[in-house]
Amino acid sequence: MFSTLVCALAISGDGSEKDIVYSVVGGAQVKADFYAPELRNPKGDPFVLVIHGGGWTGGKREDMVAICEQLAKVGIASATVSYRLAPQSKYPAQLDDVATAVRFFRSNKAKYGIRTDKIAAAGASAGGHLSLLLGFKDTKGQKLTEYPDESSKVQYVFNLFGPTDLRFDFDKAVAGFVSLQVTGQQYDPNGETTKSFSPINYIDSTSAEVFTIHGEADPLVPVMQAKRLDEALKLAHVKHTMRLIPGMKHEVNMEIPEMKKAVDEALAFLVDRLSVSERDLSWSAGQ
Repeated sequence: MFSTLVCALAISGDGSEKDIVYSVVGGAQVKADFYAPELRNPKGDPFVLVIHGGGWTGGKREDMVAICEQLAKVGIASATVSYRLAPQSKYPAQLDDVATAVRFFRSNKAKYGIRTDKIAAAGASAGGHLSLLLGFKDTKGQKLTEYPDESSKVQYVFNLFGPTDLRFDFDKAVAGFVSLQVTGQQYDPNGETTKSFSPINYIDSTSAEVFTIHGEADPLVPVMQAKRLDEALKLAHVKHTMRLIPGMKHEVNMEIPEMKKAVDEALAFLVDRLSVSERDLSWSAGQ
């Protein structure tokens, strides 16, 4: 069925929009780019928020265009988002921004023609980390200035080698440098800052279902981080699919057959969970 869905759609710029200002913080604009499938669903397209990596200090939303294009092929709308970067902006500025992005698109679902009852987040490395936090936490009920009536929690997460539990596995010197840059605090594996920065500490029975891909040879985010996430989600009785890729480092290497298969599985996971049905697609094909 999945191959049928892929063949039924094609990428198009129609309905897409660049440089959307989704938040203004301290006078600075924070932007997103929206990507729509060519064949729009009159009931609203499924939607994924796509978050770039870069160690919370670098990267740009344009880095994730390939993922947005692949999502468009299978009938899913998406937005790749910028967020404030460390060290100029300390954590949780990065999480605050992507959470605002979720609320923005929920608030503007009619404008963008999307369904937002179920949303997914997808990200690589630091983007995976932020995506997991969106799946495990919510801003609803907090005193917010932007889109306060909307939830920031997503229902599904596609996690590409994101850090999950900063208390363990990382080289202490590297963790110390990153902690100072990103949080402004000295690294303490048992400290409150490290705990609050680790997605694993927010997992409960209501957490988002996760699909994780992680390279077994990853030198930056040890593969044990994926295994810790898998175990924590199992203990909370939350569905989780984990694909560990032999020989893959901190990268998306589509030349590795296991990786190509895992990415196809991840796309099928999003298609299935976000309810991109063949009946929905048949409406578009018949127009």
